[in-house]
Amino acid sequence: MSGRTSASPTVMTAREGVPLVVDANIVISALIADAATRQCLVLLDEDFVTPELIHDEIDRHRELIVEKSDLSADRIDRFLDILFTHYVSVVPMRRIVDDIDRANEAIGVVDPDDVLYLATALAVDGAIWSDDRHFEEQDLVPVVTTPAMVERLDTAETAG
Repeated sequence: MSGRTSASPTVMTAREGVPLVVDANIVISALIADAATRQCLVLLDEDFVTPELIHDEIDRHRELIVEKSDLSADRIDRFLDILFTHYVSVVPMRRIVDDIDRANEAIGVVDPDDVLYLATALAVDGAIWSDDRHFEEQDLVPVVTTPAMVERLDTAETAG
C-alpha cells in the first residue's frame, strides 16, 4: 500500500484500483442527503465492497434514515437494492472470518463495531472508505476519507 499523506499523518492513502470497503456511515450518508457521497458511490469506477453485516446496521438506523432523508422506507429499500446490486459488492462472513482476530487486535478496543470492516479490508487486500477517526488507530490497511473520494471524483470528471 502507499504511504501516509502529509496533510494527515494518521490517514494512509489507498492506491487506485484496490477494493474499497465502504462502512455503514458512508451508505447512510448517501441515503440521507449527502450528494457528494452518493455521487462518489455511483460515478467512480471503484471496486466498492462491504461486509454483509451492513444490512443489520442500516436496519438499526432505518427510522433515523427515513426521518432525515424524507424518503419512504420503500424508496430507501429500492435505493439499497440498486446500490448493492450495481455499485457495492457484499462480502460474506465466511470470506472474512479468518481476519477477524487480527482486526480485533488492531481496533477492537477502540471501536468493536469497526472490526468487521477492517477484517473485510484485510480479506480483500483493500482499503477502507470511512470518515470514522477510529480507523486511524490501526495501520494494517489504508483509510480514505470522503474529501479524498470527492477529490478522486473531481479528478475523474476533469480527465473525462
